[in-house]
Amino acid sequence: MNDLVKIGIAGLGTIGSGVIKNLLRNKKELEEKYQFEFEVSGISASKKDKKRSFDTSQFKWFDNPLDLAKDPNIDLIMELIGGDTGTAYDLALETIKNKKGLITANKALISSHGKELSELSDSNNSFIGYEAAVAGGIPVIKTLRGGLVLDKINGVYGILNGTSNFILSRMSEADKTFEEALIEAQNLGYAEADPSFDINGLDAAHKLSIINSLCFSEFPSLESISVKGIENILTLDHKYAHEFGYNIKLIASSSITDGSLRKEVAPTLVKVDSSLGSVSNVSNVVCINTEYNGTLVLEGEGAGEGPTSSSVLSDVVDYAMGIKHHLFNKKYINLSDPASHKNFIERCYYLRVFLVDQKGAMSNLTSILGKNGISIDQVIQRGGVHLKDEKNFTPVIMLTHPIDSESIDSAFSELINSDLISMDPIFLPVLKDNL
Repeated sequence: MNDLVKIGIAGLGTIGSGVIKNLLRNKKELEEKYQFEFEVSGISASKKDKKRSFDTSQFKWFDNPLDLAKDPNIDLIMELIGGDTGTAYDLALETIKNKKGLITANKALISSHGKELSELSDSNNSFIGYEAAVAGGIPVIKTLRGGLVLDKINGVYGILNGTSNFILSRMSEADKTFEEALIEAQNLGYAEADPSFDINGLDAAHKLSIINSLCFSEFPSLESISVKGIENILTLDHKYAHEFGYNIKLIASSSITDGSLRKEVAPTLVKVDSSLGSVSNVSNVVCINTEYNGTLVLEGEGAGEGPTSSSVLSDVVDYAMGIKHHLFNKKYINLSDPASHKNFIERCYYLRVFLVDQKGAMSNLTSILGKNGISIDQVIQRGGVHLKDEKNFTPVIMLTHPIDSESIDSAFSELINSDLISMDPIFLPVLKDNL
């Protein structure tokens, strides 16, 4: 138990500023409820004179954030800078080597350098808290580090990126194009000027890699995760998915199938009334399928000043109370390098092609699919429905019976090289479980 926690904070953007305001606002309650006091003993950011939402003059300023970690009067460092290289990385290493506690909201740092940080934290017996790195204010990390530590986890499925979920929700619910929904997300502050990591699936993949480490005792790795983004989803895909009873969501999932771990981030059809299908706008949700506790569902705000700073404060409480875990639940020596499994599991798919309006086209399409072992369960083809620049092509929407992705790839390669279709077709996995 630490009766007085002296905190150094590096990074004073939205999250860093929110943490300071949250600390000051809840100072008395933290002291009364958890019997510890704290003080902010130093702050640092790239620009000292920048106007901020709190008075920086009440705190000691450090021009170099690394000096926070070297200061003997500081116990706990908050790295709220962001990024997996440069100052954020250097500060994390300096903090651990100086045997101080580290709290970070930096998923890229934990994902990219988890193996190194795990080894360092074990050798230095360090506290590292990163609740805010995954799913904002939802206590996913604490659940996996504590509540389920003795349970066996069979699979994890989640919506881990609020920006992509907002875009897909607006396309579905407000009939907006991808471009219109993205602009709206940027205007509301949900998407950055460069939203690449959100829409291409990499942000969700960083978070999934961390979850995988906690669930399956492996070092985090993006390379072992199959990643697809939402850039090619059209508004009409949402309409036809609804007709089949599904919503389209960017799902991050890891599950054990036939003894191997399959890891994926991809736009996926999920049942409209399921835990995953019913979450809209910027909310996140994580479904954890366990051996003994069934399926647990955690849902809430996945980003923003309030939820994220609340998660940071929960790590402060853990540090003050002396609660310490291995970085990924097990000692460094008991973790393994992740394997990338090319196990082509069979599942249903949503297929969409723009088929040329000519006699025999549908017959030729089904012939190609059949030759590759693809059997169609349901199909929608409506004449007169075209995209603006695709006047001679009609969308054909299909749901398949279970088939492996290798067969899908083979069929689509043949279709792309034919004169039957315009635009590249898309195929989206269908999650049959009502998660």
